[in-house]
Amino acid sequence: MRVNHVKQELLAGKVRVGTWLHTLGSPELPQILSTAGFDFINVDMEHSSFSLKTVSDLCYAALQAGIVPVVRPPDRQHHLMSRPLDQGALGIYAPHVDTVEDARDVLDAVKFPPVGHRGSQPPSIVTSFRSFDAGRYMPEANAQTMVVVQLESRLALENADAILALPGVDGAVVGRGDLAADLGLGGQRGHPELDRAVEHMIAACARHGKVPGLMVLSVEDGRRWVERGVRMVTYASEMLMLRDAGTAAVAALRP
Repeated sequence: MRVNHVKQELLAGKVRVGTWLHTLGSPELPQILSTAGFDFINVDMEHSSFSLKTVSDLCYAALQAGIVPVVRPPDRQHHLMSRPLDQGALGIYAPHVDTVEDARDVLDAVKFPPVGHRGSQPPSIVTSFRSFDAGRYMPEANAQTMVVVQLESRLALENADAILALPGVDGAVVGRGDLAADLGLGGQRGHPELDRAVEHMIAACARHGKVPGLMVLSVEDGRRWVERGVRMVTYASEMLMLRDAGTAAVAALRP
């Protein structure tokens, strides 16, 4: 079983930085991002055209490059969460987790028995295609697999403590875009009510020994929240970094 060093470092109190992949599926990208110093990638299946094959290629490349692959599935159906793990993902970003029951469904899909009901798979990317003793592999896979829940509604915030109290849930993020829409504040990511929501999530994580995370669109926003306790920082995306760097270069170079 591959070691999820990001999970271990986050739970030890360190800050780790990743980025989203939701537009470009090139298997060279994980190596480039690892060289740039990123600790993990979030491969997005909820808002992208990525197939499971693309996800598999990205996860394989990430593992070879020493960067941890995390996948956000398109939904919380059992097979949509378990199959990316079979293809090399070392963590799941579970979308729209509003209740304890939602969180339990996530754990049921991504953890092997006796914790959940994820099915055993043949030798795969995560075992370097070696045969394995399921009695030893399953507990180790459960320990290495990271589960991060996305709190994206008023109901999710109300249930944050109960969700984060569950063994097996490693951390949470506040999806500020969807939460703003749920609160009637669409497009107002900087609204004080959203700041209070993130602070509520950070405090709940602290009470339960879990990892607070956040998706940020600027370095300044990321620094602000790291100072307030966020440790799992997902900065921008491959598309945004390419677009913004290109925009800045063209503006500087064009007469």
